Amino acid sequence: MSALLGDLERIFGEFHSSFRDATARTRSARSVLTSAEIGAVRFDVGKGATRYESLIVDETLHSVFIEIAQRSLASTPADRKQQEEFIERITRGAITVVGTPVTFTNVVESHVWCSVVAEKVVQLTTQASAIPAGRSYAGVGYPRQSASRLPQSLAGVRSQGLQHLDDALAAFSSLSVSQVVDLLRLVGAATCPDPWHHAAVVRYCLEPFVTAALWAPSNATKIVNSANFDDLRRRWQSKRHW
Repeated sequence: MSALLGDLERIFGEFHSSFRDATARTRSARSVLTSAEIGAVRFDVGKGATRYESLIVDETLHSVFIEIAQRSLASTPADRKQQEEFIERITRGAITVVGTPVTFTNVVESHVWCSVVAEKVVQLTTQASAIPAGRSYAGVGYPRQSASRLPQSLAGVRSQGLQHLDDALAAFSSLSVSQVVDLLRLVGAATCPDPWHHAAVVRYCLEPFVTAALWAPSNATKIVNSANFDDLRRRWQSKRHW
């Protein structure tokens, strides 16, 4: 477990004591504000809003990894092996289904697989009659602008991707629905290039962990809770990203 915690910290940075904590290391992919900026910036506009929202997303995903790992360690060896094999199967198959259509000039295409997984999570957790027709799980955009883009290659692989997940679910029917759903949520968020740009992944793969009764796991985030996740949702809803 200690090795995993170290690897996660290298990827996601350290957990912050507050949104104005200027000492904890932030995820390297983010544009980091100076100490002076962090102390004075507003969190509802511009760079301050980006820091606030991206910390919520990054620390949630970091914490979800820890939560799933803690659950795995508490399970039986046989159950743990089943979960590992399930993730390996869907991940290996995803490479065959989706391929690697990503280019540096069209990073939106890298959101294909996480879009498929987000849709499958909704199918597993929502009555079919309650899912609006035509709902998109693939909109990728800047959260403070209403425009979003869709991966062009999604249409060609969506059905095959959903079927691949259905096949995996059938092959691992010994796992409970709740286990499968949480593992898929982790896979969807972990394979997303940047959930901060992909609202469906945040809504369907990350938010359910934060709104659960036992959030957050030990040794994890101290700043992310259901209240500031609600704030994030309201912000993104105002730009039609939720």
